[in-house]
Amino acid sequence: MSPNPGSQDGSAPNLYGLDAQGLSDYIARFDAPAYHGGQIYRWLYARRSFSPEDWTDLPCRLRTAIAESAVVDPGRIVSRSEATDRTVKFLIELRDGRRVEAVYMEQSGRITLCVSSQVGCALGCDFCLTARMGLERHLSAGEIAGQVARIQHGRQMGDRPFRIVFMGMGEPLHNYDGVLGAFRLLTSPDGFGLSRRRITLSTVGLAPAIERLADEPVRPNLAVSLNATTDELRSRLMPVNRRYPIARLLAACRRYAERSGDRFTFEYVLLAGINDAEADERRLRRLVHGLPVKLNLIPFNAVEGWLDYRPPSKSRILAFRDRLLRAGVPTSIRWSRGAETRAACGQLALLPLKPATVAAERDSGR
Repeated sequence: MSPNPGSQDGSAPNLYGLDAQGLSDYIARFDAPAYHGGQIYRWLYARRSFSPEDWTDLPCRLRTAIAESAVVDPGRIVSRSEATDRTVKFLIELRDGRRVEAVYMEQSGRITLCVSSQVGCALGCDFCLTARMGLERHLSAGEIAGQVARIQHGRQMGDRPFRIVFMGMGEPLHNYDGVLGAFRLLTSPDGFGLSRRRITLSTVGLAPAIERLADEPVRPNLAVSLNATTDELRSRLMPVNRRYPIARLLAACRRYAERSGDRFTFEYVLLAGINDAEADERRLRRLVHGLPVKLNLIPFNAVEGWLDYRPPSKSRILAFRDRLLRAGVPTSIRWSRGAETRAACGQLALLPLKPATVAAERDSGR
């Protein structure tokens, strides 16, 4: 089924985010042949052209009709902040005035774009700043893909290759249809033209959605946030574990691997004194045994005043990794990037620098 072209604010429909069939359905009202929908699709996603007057292989009458009846709005960049490591955080405003954050990262010539899938998040992970926002709404496929288009233009990336991670604000599998719709735009040969292998989806562990993803004919790489080796601790850190405990999550991951034939990643946020002991490492080894998985250790990115956790020392992080490697578990470390601009993993949120600011604004009536 084609996406609904209706806009978030109820005014003129927004064509950005529609697939080729949806675009053909829309222009049928102007008695335009269906093949023009495919032409518009290429203008929107392959050429990143958002002005109907520039779609020169369409009849002038059709271009005028589209410009007068609809909008093409992938969102707009309202601000950006750059860290000393060249990480750039973008604040992107959507058509209804809501905003999300997305991040450009570059390391050793490799570019990665981290995009959001929701305004806020409903899953409530205790170590994630986005969770403090709560959930405002899902993003549409166009609003997700639009972050990529805007960053490409904002950074003047041209034809430089890049990767995409659905690891920004929100839980991607909670917005399954929006995220998979964006994924199809990004991987379509007539769209952005990216390889599926260049796109990774990170989830807190919505087990039924992981199993559903395995049955997709084309799917992104999968990364699952594990973060604890006992149900007691994981339920405290990640409320989703109360519904899908570790055994259920592992079963879903096993089925995912069997059905899809894909390897996947377990992400493990290291919290000092919480989940970084040798006993945690031993349990982690047992949990991943026999699974086609690699581990990505993520030292916690602190947020002063908001989150009551801290990362382990570098030596402790390295020791944790080395024990896993010696045991034959493929393991890497994702070191923090962009933390000084609150652009690192777990730090994206439309919140002030300190919680006290919220109270001060509330007390002053702002």
